[in-house]
Amino acid sequence: MLLGAAIDFTGITLPFTVNDLVGSGNALLTIVGTFVLLGLAFTLVPKLITLIRGSISAARGR
Repeated sequence: MLLGAAIDFTGITLPFTVNDLVGSGNALLTIVGTFVLLGLAFTLVPKLITLIRGSISAARGR
């Protein structure tokens, strides 16, 4: 077998369509995306609160 030789996929059928694959990927991203956003909230919100408090205290002259 040569490197770069084409693989013959004739006669092969899949039990799902492209729409099924895209729908499943979209559903997976919906589920996983909420957990990713929740994790980002736990890591970024304390930094944002510190930044806001620091800018307010600097504006007051402390």
